[in-house]
Amino acid sequence: MHPRPSSSRPAVLVGVVVVCCAVLALGWWSKARCLGEGAWSGGEQYTQWCYTDVYALWFSSGLSEGAPLYADHPGREHAVEYPVLTGAQMWAAARVAALTPPAQRAAAFFHATAALGAAAALATLGLLAAAGRPPRRLLWWAGAPTLALLAFVNWDPVPVALLVAGVVAHRRGRDGLAGVAAGLGAAAKLFPGLLVPLVVATRLAQGRRRDAAAHAGAAAAAWLAVNLPVLVTAPQGWRRFLDLNRERPADWDSLWYLAEQLRGSAFAVPTVNAASAALLVAGAAAIAVVGARRREPARWWELVLPLMAWFLLTNKVYSPQFSLFLLPLMALALPRAGPFVAFVAADVAVFAVRFPFLGGLTGLEPAPDYAWFGAAVVVRAAVLVWVILAAVRGQPARTAAGGVPYSGGGAGAGVGSGSGGR
Repeated sequence: MHPRPSSSRPAVLVGVVVVCCAVLALGWWSKARCLGEGAWSGGEQYTQWCYTDVYALWFSSGLSEGAPLYADHPGREHAVEYPVLTGAQMWAAARVAALTPPAQRAAAFFHATAALGAAAALATLGLLAAAGRPPRRLLWWAGAPTLALLAFVNWDPVPVALLVAGVVAHRRGRDGLAGVAAGLGAAAKLFPGLLVPLVVATRLAQGRRRDAAAHAGAAAAAWLAVNLPVLVTAPQGWRRFLDLNRERPADWDSLWYLAEQLRGSAFAVPTVNAASAALLVAGAAAIAVVGARRREPARWWELVLPLMAWFLLTNKVYSPQFSLFLLPLMALALPRAGPFVAFVAADVAVFAVRFPFLGGLTGLEPAPDYAWFGAAVVVRAAVLVWVILAAVRGQPARTAAGGVPYSGGGAGAGVGSGSGGR
């Protein structure tokens, strides 16, 4: 028999929502406090840890000049460097900002973006609760310092919510809906697309080829519905995201940049691209094979977490906000709290050193040298290896109520397992 749900759970969930709102308010204030008159004129975005891509992109994307998103400008100096659904978020926030006086539009653009991001963050919390996570697990997302620091650095809360929606829908046997969520998520940031091959492999292993095809088809259709209009009308602007990621060198937060510092010179960009791709494929294959052998197919979705962590380790870019994708996946699939706590601590350390270090590159003092920043990056990388090993091993965790074993399936894990995924 399953333990009877506690009558206090609704009150506890309200408390978790309040915590999440407080964390999001703190995250908003941490950026908004630097957006007054003369914003960023003294380097405070670095020295006061209040940098946000949202404010910077208002100017560099051409939105401040009214430039159309993804339009094929000469040299593409104003082309948006993000996938199309993220561009749609930018467009919506820009429309809100246009309703304000010109001098306030940059800040209004940030506030509108933050409002959308906060709604997506709360939606993620609701999805985790719907997945049956106990309140302590919900706090891994709602109360994480990482959420306060990074929720409004970029536009990632929306694809994070879509990734979690895809996982929850799949666990409930609604593979078509899971495909739509994953496809839309991939149209905003590529990471939610990692779910698709896992769901397809799961359904094929279960002999449910129709459900596998439905999921893949729904993901492709959703992605195409968002991308095709821009691809047809502004192909150069649409390719800007792909071109940038192919051409850019190793970013500061990556292990590739650390290797370059130890080497004393930069790698050729094509070399980094090829090596990182090879490492990603080899590691992902190992994670998939070992992880699949250690769990039944219905739980293969859990491997999204180690695959995502491995991607971040091997990629030449680890933007700070990418960590947001890991938090709800840890709440869903990580067997125990130790790796989660260590990751949050390491990620906060990287954040704390990163921005003063970047400020030092522009001449701001005092600033830590790269040795401090590199050390923080190494510690976080080591913790991510721990996360990968723990997630692949997939040992059962315990719920908060009565010590009932939790295998990662959670509420609804078996729903639709023999129903054809209706």
